[in-house]
Amino acid sequence: MKASLKTKFRVGVACALISLALAAHSAQAAGGGALDPKFVDRESVDAKTRQSRFEGWVELRPNHSVFVDYLRPARGKPVAILLNGLTYRTGVWQSYVDELKGQGLGILRYDPKGHGKTMVRDGYPTAPIDYVEQVRDLKLLMDHFNIRSAHLVTLSYGSAFGAVFATQFPRRVSSLILMAPYIAPLESQDMIIKTQIAQTRMLFPMNPATDDQLYDHFLRQIVYATYPMAEPIVLEHPFKLESTFRLVQGVRRLKLLDIASQLPDGKVHLVLARQDQYVQNFVHDQFWAKVPKSKRASRLYLQGSEHKIPEAVPRFAAWWTRLIIEGDARVSSDRTFEGGPWMGGAITGIGPQDTQIHMQ
Repeated sequence: MKASLKTKFRVGVACALISLALAAHSAQAAGGGALDPKFVDRESVDAKTRQSRFEGWVELRPNHSVFVDYLRPARGKPVAILLNGLTYRTGVWQSYVDELKGQGLGILRYDPKGHGKTMVRDGYPTAPIDYVEQVRDLKLLMDHFNIRSAHLVTLSYGSAFGAVFATQFPRRVSSLILMAPYIAPLESQDMIIKTQIAQTRMLFPMNPATDDQLYDHFLRQIVYATYPMAEPIVLEHPFKLESTFRLVQGVRRLKLLDIASQLPDGKVHLVLARQDQYVQNFVHDQFWAKVPKSKRASRLYLQGSEHKIPEAVPRFAAWWTRLIIEGDARVSSDRTFEGGPWMGGAITGIGPQDTQIHMQ
Protein backbone atom coordinates (compact mmCIF):
# COMPACT_ATOMS: atom_id res chain seq x y z
CA MET A 1 0.00 0.00 0.00
CA LYS A 2 2.81 2.41 0.94
CA ALA A 3 4.68 1.56 -2.24
CA SER A 4 1.54 2.18 -4.23
CA LEU A 5 1.06 5.59 -2.63
CA LYS A 6 4.70 6.49 -3.25
CA THR A 7 4.33 5.45 -6.87
CA LYS A 8 1.21 7.54 -7.28
CA PHE A 9 2.94 10.51 -5.66
CA ARG A 10 5.94 10.19 -7.98
CA VAL A 11 3.69 9.86 -11.01
CA GLY A 12 1.78 12.95 -9.89
CA VAL A 13 4.98 14.95 -9.47
CA ALA A 14 6.25 13.76 -12.84
CA CYS A 15 2.99 14.75 -14.52
CA ALA A 16 3.15 18.18 -12.91
CA LEU A 17 6.73 18.68 -14.08
CA ILE A 18 5.82 17.57 -17.60
CA SER A 19 2.87 19.96 -17.62
CA LEU A 20 5.09 22.84 -16.52
CA ALA A 21 7.65 21.95 -19.18
CA LEU A 22 4.94 21.89 -21.84
CA ALA A 23 3.59 25.19 -20.53
CA ALA A 24 7.05 26.73 -20.73
CA HIS A 25 7.43 25.44 -24.29
CA SER A 26 4.05 26.90 -25.22
CA ALA A 27 5.04 30.24 -23.71
CA GLN A 28 8.28 30.20 -25.68
CA ALA A 29 6.37 29.40 -28.86
CA ALA A 30 4.06 32.32 -28.09
CA GLY A 31 6.99 34.68 -28.46
CA GLY A 32 9.14 34.72 -25.34
CA GLY A 33 11.92 36.33 -27.36
CA ALA A 34 9.66 39.34 -27.92
CA LEU A 35 10.37 40.48 -24.36
CA ASP A 36 13.81 41.97 -25.04
CA PRO A 37 13.78 45.35 -23.21
CA LYS A 38 16.75 46.63 -25.25
CA PHE A 39 14.50 47.31 -28.23
CA VAL A 40 15.72 50.37 -30.13
CA ASP A 41 13.15 52.96 -31.20
CA ARG A 42 12.30 52.82 -34.86
CA GLU A 43 9.96 54.43 -37.38
CA SER A 44 8.70 52.45 -40.37
CA VAL A 45 5.89 52.36 -42.90
CA ASP A 46 3.25 49.64 -42.61
CA ALA A 47 3.33 47.51 -45.76
CA LYS A 48 -0.46 47.08 -45.92
CA THR A 49 -1.76 50.54 -45.01
CA ARG A 50 1.23 52.72 -45.91
CA GLN A 51 0.77 54.46 -42.55
CA SER A 52 3.67 55.52 -40.39
CA ARG A 53 4.44 53.16 -37.51
CA PHE A 54 6.41 53.90 -34.33
CA GLU A 55 7.83 51.12 -32.18
CA GLY A 56 9.79 52.06 -29.12
CA TRP A 57 9.87 53.67 -25.72
CA VAL A 58 7.90 56.62 -24.39
CA GLU A 59 8.95 58.21 -21.10
CA LEU A 60 5.79 59.10 -19.22
CA ARG A 61 7.50 60.39 -16.10
CA PRO A 62 11.02 60.32 -14.64
CA ASN A 63 12.44 56.79 -14.58
CA HIS A 64 9.29 55.26 -16.07
CA SER A 65 8.93 54.43 -19.74
CA VAL A 66 6.46 52.14 -21.52
CA PHE A 67 6.92 50.19 -24.72
CA VAL A 68 4.62 51.37 -27.51
CA ASP A 69 3.65 50.06 -30.94
CA TYR A 70 1.73 52.86 -32.66
CA LEU A 71 0.31 52.70 -36.18
CA ARG A 72 -0.28 56.41 -36.66
CA PRO A 73 -3.66 57.42 -38.12
CA ALA A 74 -4.10 58.99 -41.52
CA ARG A 75 -5.13 62.64 -41.36
CA GLY A 76 -8.55 63.04 -39.76
CA LYS A 77 -8.93 59.33 -38.94
CA PRO A 78 -9.75 57.91 -35.48
CA VAL A 79 -7.44 56.06 -33.11
CA ALA A 80 -8.09 52.79 -31.27
CA ILE A 81 -6.07 52.13 -28.11
CA LEU A 82 -5.77 48.48 -27.08
CA LEU A 83 -5.58 47.80 -23.34
CA ASN A 84 -3.97 44.50 -22.40
CA GLY A 85 -5.55 41.57 -20.65
CA LEU A 86 -3.83 40.39 -17.47
CA THR A 87 -1.16 38.24 -19.16
CA TYR A 88 -1.05 40.10 -22.49
CA ARG A 89 1.66 42.12 -24.20
CA THR A 90 1.63 44.09 -27.45
CA GLY A 91 2.53 41.15 -29.69
CA VAL A 92 -0.38 38.98 -28.56
CA TRP A 93 -2.79 41.39 -30.29
CA GLN A 94 -1.16 40.78 -33.69
CA SER A 95 -3.84 38.58 -35.33
CA TYR A 96 -6.54 41.01 -34.24
CA VAL A 97 -4.55 44.04 -35.39
CA ASP A 98 -3.92 42.45 -38.80
CA GLU A 99 -7.69 42.21 -39.25
CA LEU A 100 -8.51 45.62 -37.76
CA LYS A 101 -6.06 47.90 -39.53
CA GLY A 102 -6.95 49.68 -42.75
CA GLN A 103 -8.74 52.78 -44.03
CA GLY A 104 -6.33 55.01 -42.13
CA LEU A 105 -7.33 53.83 -38.66
CA GLY A 106 -4.71 54.53 -36.01
CA ILE A 107 -3.96 51.65 -33.64
CA LEU A 108 -1.97 52.16 -30.46
CA ARG A 109 -0.97 49.18 -28.37
CA TYR A 110 1.47 49.33 -25.50
CA ASP A 111 2.81 47.45 -22.52
CA PRO A 112 1.55 49.10 -19.31
CA LYS A 113 3.47 48.63 -16.11
CA GLY A 114 3.70 44.91 -15.33
CA HIS A 115 3.37 43.86 -18.98
CA GLY A 116 5.73 42.79 -21.73
CA LYS A 117 8.87 44.76 -22.45
CA THR A 118 7.91 47.39 -19.87
CA MET A 119 7.81 44.70 -17.19
CA VAL A 120 11.27 43.44 -18.10
CA ARG A 121 12.74 46.93 -18.26
CA ASP A 122 11.30 47.89 -14.86
CA GLY A 123 12.79 44.82 -13.17
CA TYR A 124 11.38 42.35 -10.69
CA PRO A 125 8.27 43.91 -9.09
CA THR A 126 8.22 44.28 -5.31
CA ALA A 127 4.96 46.18 -4.75
CA PRO A 128 1.35 46.12 -5.97
CA ILE A 129 0.79 47.63 -9.41
CA ASP A 130 -2.14 49.95 -8.74
CA TYR A 131 -4.80 50.38 -11.41
CA VAL A 132 -4.86 54.09 -10.52
CA GLU A 133 -1.28 54.33 -11.77
CA GLN A 134 -2.32 52.61 -15.01
CA VAL A 135 -5.07 55.20 -15.50
CA ARG A 136 -2.58 58.02 -15.04
CA ASP A 137 -0.14 56.45 -17.50
CA LEU A 138 -2.85 56.08 -20.14
CA LYS A 139 -3.64 59.77 -19.94
CA LEU A 140 0.05 60.69 -20.12
CA LEU A 141 0.48 58.45 -23.15
CA MET A 142 -2.45 60.06 -24.96
CA ASP A 143 -1.05 63.48 -24.11
CA HIS A 144 2.36 62.49 -25.45
CA PHE A 145 0.93 61.58 -28.86
CA ASN A 146 -1.60 64.44 -28.79
CA ILE A 147 -4.54 62.04 -28.98
CA ARG A 148 -7.52 64.09 -27.90
CA SER A 149 -10.00 61.20 -28.00
CA ALA A 150 -9.72 57.50 -28.74
CA HIS A 151 -11.74 54.31 -28.93
CA LEU A 152 -10.63 52.18 -25.96
CA VAL A 153 -10.60 48.48 -26.83
CA THR A 154 -10.14 46.61 -23.58
CA LEU A 155 -9.74 42.97 -22.64
CA SER A 156 -10.33 41.57 -19.14
CA TYR A 157 -7.84 43.33 -16.80
CA GLY A 158 -7.53 46.23 -19.26
CA SER A 159 -11.24 46.89 -18.82
CA ALA A 160 -10.62 47.76 -15.16
CA PHE A 161 -8.42 50.79 -15.69
CA GLY A 162 -10.02 51.53 -19.07
CA ALA A 163 -13.43 51.91 -17.41
CA VAL A 164 -11.99 54.05 -14.60
CA PHE A 165 -10.28 56.24 -17.22
CA ALA A 166 -13.62 56.67 -19.00
CA THR A 167 -15.30 57.86 -15.80
CA GLN A 168 -12.54 60.40 -15.15
CA PHE A 169 -12.00 61.62 -18.73
CA PRO A 170 -15.24 60.95 -20.63
CA ARG A 171 -14.48 63.51 -23.36
CA ARG A 172 -11.31 61.65 -24.25
CA VAL A 173 -13.20 58.41 -24.90
CA SER A 174 -14.93 58.02 -28.27
CA SER A 175 -16.20 54.57 -27.30
CA LEU A 176 -15.46 52.07 -24.54
CA ILE A 177 -15.39 48.49 -25.82
CA LEU A 178 -15.28 46.05 -22.91
CA MET A 179 -14.32 42.54 -24.03
CA ALA A 180 -14.88 39.92 -21.32
CA PRO A 181 -14.25 42.66 -18.78
CA TYR A 182 -12.89 42.39 -15.27
CA ILE A 183 -15.82 43.11 -12.96
CA ALA A 184 -14.46 42.06 -9.56
CA PRO A 185 -12.08 39.40 -8.22
CA LEU A 186 -12.93 35.93 -9.60
CA GLU A 187 -15.64 34.62 -7.30
CA SER A 188 -14.26 31.08 -6.92
CA GLN A 189 -10.74 32.37 -6.26
CA ASP A 190 -12.01 34.97 -3.80
CA MET A 191 -14.04 32.38 -1.87
CA ILE A 192 -11.06 30.01 -1.59
CA ILE A 193 -8.86 32.78 -0.22
CA LYS A 194 -11.46 33.95 2.29
CA THR A 195 -11.96 30.35 3.45
CA GLN A 196 -8.20 30.00 3.95
CA ILE A 197 -8.17 33.20 5.98
CA ALA A 198 -11.00 31.91 8.19
CA GLN A 199 -9.21 28.60 8.72
CA THR A 200 -6.00 30.41 9.62
CA ARG A 201 -7.85 32.46 12.24
CA MET A 202 -9.29 29.28 13.77
CA LEU A 203 -6.06 27.29 13.76
CA PHE A 204 -3.67 30.11 14.59
CA PRO A 205 -5.60 32.73 16.59
CA MET A 206 -2.38 34.51 17.59
CA ASN A 207 -1.24 35.05 14.00
CA PRO A 208 -0.38 38.77 13.86
CA ALA A 209 -1.04 39.18 10.11
CA THR A 210 -3.99 41.31 9.07
CA ASP A 211 -6.73 39.94 6.82
CA ASP A 212 -5.31 41.98 3.93
CA GLN A 213 -1.85 40.50 4.48
CA LEU A 214 -3.27 36.99 4.62
CA TYR A 215 -5.35 37.64 1.51
CA ASP A 216 -2.27 38.66 -0.46
CA HIS A 217 -0.33 35.67 0.92
CA PHE A 218 -2.92 33.18 -0.28
CA LEU A 219 -3.47 35.09 -3.53
CA ARG A 220 0.22 34.69 -4.38
CA GLN A 221 -0.03 30.95 -3.68
CA ILE A 222 -2.96 30.61 -6.09
CA VAL A 223 -1.24 32.61 -8.82
CA TYR A 224 1.98 30.61 -8.58
CA ALA A 225 0.24 27.22 -8.24
CA THR A 226 -2.52 27.48 -10.85
CA TYR A 227 -1.80 30.23 -13.39
CA PRO A 228 1.04 28.35 -15.17
CA MET A 229 -1.50 25.64 -16.08
CA ALA A 230 -4.30 27.99 -17.07
CA GLU A 231 -2.09 30.68 -18.65
CA PRO A 232 1.19 29.13 -19.89
CA ILE A 233 2.37 32.51 -21.15
CA VAL A 234 3.13 33.51 -17.53
CA LEU A 235 6.22 31.31 -17.81
CA GLU A 236 7.73 33.21 -20.73
CA HIS A 237 9.89 35.33 -18.41
CA PRO A 238 11.13 34.91 -14.81
CA PHE A 239 9.41 38.16 -13.74
CA LYS A 240 6.01 37.42 -15.20
CA LEU A 241 4.42 35.29 -12.48
CA GLU A 242 5.28 37.86 -9.83
CA SER A 243 4.12 40.68 -12.12
CA THR A 244 0.81 38.88 -12.65
CA PHE A 245 0.37 38.58 -8.90
CA ARG A 246 1.23 42.28 -8.43
CA LEU A 247 -1.28 43.30 -11.11
CA VAL A 248 -4.06 41.26 -9.47
CA GLN A 249 -3.04 42.58 -6.07
CA GLY A 250 -3.32 46.15 -7.35
CA VAL A 251 -6.79 45.77 -8.82
CA ARG A 252 -8.53 43.39 -6.42
CA ARG A 253 -10.30 46.12 -4.46
CA LEU A 254 -11.89 47.64 -7.57
CA LYS A 255 -15.43 46.61 -8.51
CA LEU A 256 -16.82 47.95 -11.77
CA LEU A 257 -20.30 47.60 -10.31
CA ASP A 258 -19.46 50.57 -8.11
CA ILE A 259 -18.63 52.88 -11.03
CA ALA A 260 -21.11 51.57 -13.63
CA SER A 261 -23.37 54.59 -13.23
CA GLN A 262 -20.47 56.98 -13.90
CA LEU A 263 -19.54 55.66 -17.35
CA PRO A 264 -19.91 58.06 -20.32
CA ASP A 265 -23.28 58.38 -22.02
CA GLY A 266 -23.95 56.22 -25.08
CA LYS A 267 -20.38 54.96 -25.39
CA VAL A 268 -20.28 51.61 -23.59
CA HIS A 269 -20.13 48.41 -25.66
CA LEU A 270 -19.99 44.99 -23.97
CA VAL A 271 -18.62 41.93 -25.80
CA LEU A 272 -19.04 38.61 -24.01
CA ALA A 273 -17.65 35.17 -24.82
CA ARG A 274 -20.29 32.45 -24.55
CA GLN A 275 -17.54 29.94 -23.71
CA ASP A 276 -15.71 32.17 -21.22
CA GLN A 277 -13.79 29.81 -18.95
CA TYR A 278 -13.14 32.40 -16.23
CA VAL A 279 -16.22 34.58 -15.85
CA GLN A 280 -19.77 33.37 -16.37
CA ASN A 281 -22.04 35.55 -18.48
CA PHE A 282 -24.43 36.21 -15.60
CA VAL A 283 -21.66 38.12 -13.78
CA HIS A 284 -21.34 40.47 -16.75
CA ASP A 285 -25.13 40.66 -17.00
CA GLN A 286 -25.25 41.90 -13.41
CA PHE A 287 -22.77 44.61 -14.34
CA TRP A 288 -24.80 45.57 -17.46
CA ALA A 289 -27.93 45.89 -15.32
CA LYS A 290 -26.06 48.46 -13.21
CA VAL A 291 -25.12 50.52 -16.27
CA PRO A 292 -27.87 53.11 -16.91
CA LYS A 293 -29.63 52.68 -20.26
CA SER A 294 -28.47 56.12 -21.35
CA LYS A 295 -24.88 54.88 -21.22
CA ARG A 296 -25.33 51.54 -22.98
CA ALA A 297 -24.63 51.31 -26.69
CA SER A 298 -24.53 47.57 -27.45
CA ARG A 299 -24.04 44.14 -25.94
CA LEU A 300 -22.87 41.14 -27.94
CA TYR A 301 -22.91 37.50 -26.86
CA LEU A 302 -20.19 35.93 -28.95
CA GLN A 303 -20.63 32.28 -29.88
CA GLY A 304 -17.56 30.11 -30.35
CA SER A 305 -15.16 32.20 -28.30
CA GLU A 306 -13.35 31.73 -25.02
CA HIS A 307 -12.20 34.50 -22.67
CA LYS A 308 -9.39 35.88 -24.85
CA ILE A 309 -11.65 37.15 -27.59
CA PRO A 310 -9.02 38.93 -29.77
CA GLU A 311 -7.05 35.68 -29.98
CA ALA A 312 -9.98 33.26 -30.23
CA VAL A 313 -11.90 35.04 -33.01
CA PRO A 314 -9.67 37.86 -34.30
CA ARG A 315 -11.48 38.44 -37.59
CA PHE A 316 -14.95 38.65 -36.05
CA ALA A 317 -13.73 40.73 -33.08
CA ALA A 318 -12.01 43.18 -35.43
CA TRP A 319 -15.09 43.42 -37.67
CA TRP A 320 -17.33 44.19 -34.70
CA THR A 321 -14.84 46.74 -33.39
CA ARG A 322 -14.78 48.50 -36.73
CA LEU A 323 -18.59 48.73 -36.79
CA ILE A 324 -18.40 50.53 -33.45
CA ILE A 325 -15.57 52.82 -34.49
CA GLU A 326 -17.36 53.75 -37.71
CA GLY A 327 -20.46 54.69 -35.74
CA ASP A 328 -22.80 52.13 -37.31
CA ALA A 329 -26.26 53.11 -36.08
CA ARG A 330 -27.28 49.47 -35.69
CA VAL A 331 -24.70 49.03 -32.93
CA SER A 332 -26.27 51.58 -30.62
CA SER A 333 -29.33 52.40 -28.54
CA ASP A 334 -28.82 49.60 -26.02
CA ARG A 335 -29.27 46.75 -28.49
CA THR A 336 -28.30 43.19 -27.51
CA PHE A 337 -26.94 40.85 -30.17
CA GLU A 338 -26.16 37.18 -30.53
CA GLY A 339 -23.44 36.47 -33.05
CA GLY A 340 -20.25 34.78 -34.05
CA PRO A 341 -18.16 33.59 -36.96
CA TRP A 342 -20.25 30.52 -37.67
CA MET A 343 -23.39 32.71 -37.84
CA GLY A 344 -21.70 34.98 -40.34
CA GLY A 345 -22.65 38.06 -38.35
CA ALA A 346 -24.98 39.06 -35.53
CA ILE A 347 -28.70 39.36 -34.92
CA THR A 348 -30.94 41.03 -32.38
CA GLY A 349 -34.62 40.44 -31.81
CA ILE A 350 -37.03 37.97 -33.39
CA GLY A 351 -39.46 38.66 -36.20
CA PRO A 352 -39.89 41.60 -38.58
CA GLN A 353 -38.36 44.09 -36.15
CA ASP A 354 -35.08 42.25 -35.73
CA THR A 355 -31.73 43.66 -36.83
CA GLN A 356 -29.32 41.49 -38.78
CA ILE A 357 -25.74 42.51 -39.47
CA HIS A 358 -23.75 40.38 -41.88
CA MET A 359 -19.98 40.22 -41.93
CA GLN A 360 -18.42 41.84 -44.97
